[in-house]
Amino acid sequence: MIGDTITRLRKQRRWSQQVVADRLKIAKSTYAGYESGYREPSLDTMRLLAELFEVSLDELVGQQPEPESASPDLPPPAPELDDPELGLWFKELLEAPEERRDELRKIWEIIKTREADRTPGAKQGEE
Repeated sequence: MIGDTITRLRKQRRWSQQVVADRLKIAKSTYAGYESGYREPSLDTMRLLAELFEVSLDELVGQQPEPESASPDLPPPAPELDDPELGLWFKELLEAPEERRDELRKIWEIIKTREADRTPGAKQGEE
């Protein structure tokens, strides 16, 4: 039962099994065993999983009803990222005040413009 729950939670975030295993500091095969039901996580590992997926232990073990659907106000999940820190940065970005996001959009537009003006065949950062 926990395997289905952690699989669903991981896929909602579009994380790979490797990303979750890295965050838990365990082997990918160990984490895959939790999802498949081949292995049973310890209570300490279940606490870490609940914290990582931002759910209660009850929800993690299937004691609370699953939400019917995602909130329409929330943006779609970010694409699966192999870099956990980049995923955290995107999460922080979504929670940032609008004025900060506007500043980052302007910076990104400057970078895109600079890259568009590059000489064909030049490496990134070269003119």
